[in-house]
Amino acid sequence: MGKNQTITIIRQTPKFIFRAYLERKKVEKIISENRVDVVISDNRFGFRGTTTLNIIITHQLNIQGPFILKGLANSINKYFIKKFDFCWVPDFSNSDFSGKLSESTIPNSKIGPLSRFYEFKKIKKNHNYKYLAIISGPEPQRSLFEKEITSCFTKEDQPCAIISGKVAVKEKNINNISIFPHLKTREFQELINNSKLIISRSGYSSLMDYYYLQKKINLVPTPGQTEQEYLALYHKKNNDLKFQRQGQINLQESDFKPIKIEKKELPNELLFTAFEKVGL
Repeated sequence: MGKNQTITIIRQTPKFIFRAYLERKKVEKIISENRVDVVISDNRFGFRGTTTLNIIITHQLNIQGPFILKGLANSINKYFIKKFDFCWVPDFSNSDFSGKLSESTIPNSKIGPLSRFYEFKKIKKNHNYKYLAIISGPEPQRSLFEKEITSCFTKEDQPCAIISGKVAVKEKNINNISIFPHLKTREFQELINNSKLIISRSGYSSLMDYYYLQKKINLVPTPGQTEQEYLALYHKKNNDLKFQRQGQINLQESDFKPIKIEKKELPNELLFTAFEKVGL
């Protein structure tokens, strides 16, 4: 795994601290104006109040990377997380999704995987597209990924689709490829359901989405992002998911599979228990 992501976290620590300061000012204003008692933060270190019960939701308790940089990055990470009263991890109790990423001495409660598609789950037998590629990541990797996928799709004799993730573009067609801009949740989910096979980055939120939708996927981790590289390797070993490296994508050699994790507990039961632990 590369060290780019870990180095970035360390370099951006001053920005993290300043952003957390601005978040604190905003949330304190909201608290005073609305008489808030509990604040739940979605992985935002500054989103907590002075007089409230503060809960942070994150799976990033144990950042992966080179040993020296990893230790420093995790010290910074732990410093911020421990400022919250409780830490909730969106995973099953035995860390099926996150593996080492949630292994830590920081006290935490597993609340089950979360997905914006939780209420929309629907499996289709007939599909409009053979492949759907969901493009994401920082530049220049985002554009390199899209260019490579477009080249692969033009060699197919069936309809394919790409979600470019760009806001300021319109839907368009290039031969057998339909290219969509950034989509709202409902349209996004419908396009996924209308596609037989999904090609995507191995981001944590994406994996939880595909778990709920039970789509067959092939992962392409963003080069240099240690978490995505770790998750791709982890799910290959533990859930038999396949992945390919960017720059080496070959659809004929791809093996698309859904995320199959044996349910040891229901996600809503874990979340209910977590609320009970904090007295809510």
